[in-house]
Amino acid sequence: MSMASSPVRYRIAHRTEYHYSTPALLCHNHLRLAPRTLPYQVVESNHIEIEPKPTIRRPRTDRFGNTTEFFSIESQHNSMIVISESTVVRSVPDFSDVRTSSFEQIRSRLRQPITEEDRIAQEFCFDSRYIKAGTAFADYARSSFSKHRSLYECLVELNTRIFKEFKYVPNSTHVSTTPLHVLKTRQGVCQDFAHLMIACLRSLGLAARYVSGYLLTHPAPGRPKLVGSDASHAWASVYVGDSGWLDLDPTNNVCPGNEHITTAWGADYADVAPIGGLLIGGGITTLKVGVDVSPIP
Repeated sequence: MSMASSPVRYRIAHRTEYHYSTPALLCHNHLRLAPRTLPYQVVESNHIEIEPKPTIRRPRTDRFGNTTEFFSIESQHNSMIVISESTVVRSVPDFSDVRTSSFEQIRSRLRQPITEEDRIAQEFCFDSRYIKAGTAFADYARSSFSKHRSLYECLVELNTRIFKEFKYVPNSTHVSTTPLHVLKTRQGVCQDFAHLMIACLRSLGLAARYVSGYLLTHPAPGRPKLVGSDASHAWASVYVGDSGWLDLDPTNNVCPGNEHITTAWGADYADVAPIGGLLIGGGITTLKVGVDVSPIP
């Protein structure tokens, strides 16, 4: 669990630079860089600058309720820079009621929905582009899910097991690395561990979704925090019935509190990539990303 409990106000700066070896002639892109407004997260401001200036900019809301934006640059350019700046107040959600529901109760509600929320959650029980359920995931997760334990206890144990049994290794995987590969190699990054946990939960008949956002990082003792040293982060969220959705971060073995800032969610990474699109020309692309998450006194 997060140690902090009172609301925290943050300033978030996310800078993405693309540099091309030859001029790009045209690009179409979708952005998912604006934090979500949630009961426990207030977005005071968000502003996105794009250079060169796009020919078209169109904000929209996707089917998951994420704030997105389409833009098109239709002139020749050698680089593209996207800067998103936000101010967010984040607090810790109350999930005390989660401890009373059992694994079987929630799974039964997803099989035979009782509420509209149950029916909406059902979408996250099925396979998606990067996540395919299977017996290997069910077998791995099953030891954490016994009949006489609360769903909360089961989820926390699975979260801890992934944290302890899998090694965080930067640059060891890529976007298309499958959860099955991660299960076999026992290593990856936050995206992989989120995909793995979701695969395990869906394989047991639960509804789980992929969450992207930011995490406040702390420098080593005696070391200053470096500008741009923070990064985008990913975790999982599972449907727990009347209490809604419980976030779980297996990379850090926590239930996200007020040091996690939520940007978007979907079935897997394909639904929440911060920037994605089509480029014509450009040759070899060099990408540089810098993120700063700073508490505001």
